[in-house]
Amino acid sequence: MKKAFITLTICLAFVGLAQAQLSEGETYASKIVNGNRPEYGDWGLYFGPSFMEIKELVNPQIRVVGLPLINVKYYATDKLEIRAGLQYGGKTTKANGNFNQEYFLEDNTIEKSIPLVSKNFSRNFRFSPGVAYHFSPKNILDVYMGASIPFGFDAQSSINESEFYKNENGDLKKYIYKDNASYNSFVLGLNAFIGLQAFVADLPLSLGFEYGLSGLLRTNDQTYHENTDMDGNIQKYYTSNKLFHEFTSLDCRSKYMNSDVRFTITYYFNNK
Repeated sequence: MKKAFITLTICLAFVGLAQAQLSEGETYASKIVNGNRPEYGDWGLYFGPSFMEIKELVNPQIRVVGLPLINVKYYATDKLEIRAGLQYGGKTTKANGNFNQEYFLEDNTIEKSIPLVSKNFSRNFRFSPGVAYHFSPKNILDVYMGASIPFGFDAQSSINESEFYKNENGDLKKYIYKDNASYNSFVLGLNAFIGLQAFVADLPLSLGFEYGLSGLLRTNDQTYHENTDMDGNIQKYYTSNKLFHEFTSLDCRSKYMNSDVRFTITYYFNNK
């Protein structure tokens, strides 16, 4: 509720700025090739890291639910912008090694080298179609507001295998221990944002920022585990980050809300 109130307050302030801040000079002609404001038929390529994305670089455990990182814009009219955003990330690690561990067989000490295999990967993908409405082109600064609908998936997987040896009636027998986990979730959200940008001299560039409020629904928000112990017994269960228990079956859904600030740079072009 507090974030929603802050967002509404900022939106009203921006709308007031859009209506009140009018240039006393003449409006530039809308020709992108000369570095002025975009008009009908022009395109834009938008890039802008957000505060949440910067935090993710520091802490990979944070799941970004903010606005897309890269947008392609198309001006359907002088004021109506259609945009499509894309966000993708992934990480893969693989390790193979050996470690030594001592086992005691009757009165003798036996040292074994045990191979270890560890594989981990994570993927996340978002596609975000959206629209934005730009206020009067007579303003010194370009003020706009809009919304987008992000959807995509998050996937994670880990595979860990090790060999262990067990003393059974004087014989040292080998066992394989496996600890596998997988996570696959579909995500659907809604982003509402308001932005402010300034055009750079006569260049086809603009600098600005966006403030957005994001809501995200995450389905299948559970992790499937399959473990094989040293006795060959297979255990299958589900866990969730929110539920701290092991379940034989689980269908978990989670909803997230977050606000974010993004600093933007846009390059404009056309095919005229």
